Formats: sequence, C-alpha cells, structure tokens
Amino acid sequence: MKKLLFLLIVLVPGFFFLSCGSKGEDPQPEIEGYIRFKVDGVQKEFKTGQTDLMSFSFDSNGPVYSAIAQVLGPGSTGTSNFIQINLRNESLFETDVSYEMQDAILYQGVPLVRILFTYSDEEGRIFNAVLLDNNSPFLEVKNDATVRFNKITEDWVEGTFSALLTGPVTNLSVGDQERVISEGQFKMKLINLIP
Repeated sequence: MKKLLFLLIVLVPGFFFLSCGSKGEDPQPEIEGYIRFKVDGVQKEFKTGQTDLMSFSFDSNGPVYSAIAQVLGPGSTGTSNFIQINLRNESLFETDVSYEMQDAILYQGVPLVRILFTYSDEEGRIFNAVLLDNNSPFLEVKNDATVRFNKITEDWVEGTFSALLTGPVTNLSVGDQERVISEGQFKMKLINLIP
C-alpha cells in the first residue's frame, strides 16, 4: 500500500506537469504582407497572398531595372479592386531614395516616365498615372507618383508611395476625374530576378 501511495504522490504530479508543458516550441507566425493607402481620404488595405509580391528584374535592352507589384484587394475579379505599381530605374534600387514619376528615364534614348501607377476601384473603373508631361504638349498632364523603399532584404521589401491619378480610363478616353492616393505603405515578399 505504501508503494502504491508513493507512486501516486510522485507520478500523478509528474504526469500533470508533462501534460501541461509545451510540446516543442510554438510555431512562429508567418509574416503577413500588405499594401495600405487612402483613395481621396478613404482608407484601403489589401493583404498580400502567395501571388501578391514585388519582383525586381533587369532589362538589358534599356538598360533599365524594374520593380513591379500588383495586389488584388478583397473580392477582386482581376479587373476590379487592385493596385499596380511599375517602377523603372537606371541603377539598382536603393532605400531612402524618392523615385519620382516625372523624373524621366531613358529607354534606348527615348524618355519614359519612371513610374506607371494603376488603381482599379471596386466597380472596375481604372485610374492611372502613365503620362510624361513633356511628351504631351496638347494635354494638361496632372499624373504624378512617388515610390520610396524603406527596407529591402533578400525576401521582403517595405516602402511608401503616393500618386495623383486620372480616369476612368477606357479605350476611348483617359477620363477627366482625379483620384488622390495618399499615405501609401507596403510590405510584401520580394522575388529578386536581377542577375
């Protein structure tokens, strides 16, 4: 009887502590990416999924470096509720540099906008900034955009952006409405294809 009592006193608390203890380290939560911004003062936030990422690449024909991101918002059909940013530069991208849309780059000697910026609202109306003001003497070009990288690692990129867009764009017209994109922030996975 003493042996049974001894076993109960020693083993029961031992089993209790073992069952309450950790079964290995808790898994670390996966870092979640996002792109947040305001459209005419209205807050938007898109969580990034497996296919929503930024890619860096190099076009030796330019030569030009590109950073491209397209993120689909909640309920997006692929033609609505998305944002796309295409940044081009003559050298590798750096942190703490403001890249300005109207600061043209030369692609095979032809001046092009540094940033192509597109936003599609929930109804599928497309607004963009794609025109270089120097190339359009008969149009009043208000298009503008700025992108800034705050952090670039091997796998992630973070930064800020803003833009002045016009639209809605159709195959007949560039539209005459403006959309102000402000307080833009992004954090997303990076696929670096630059050799």
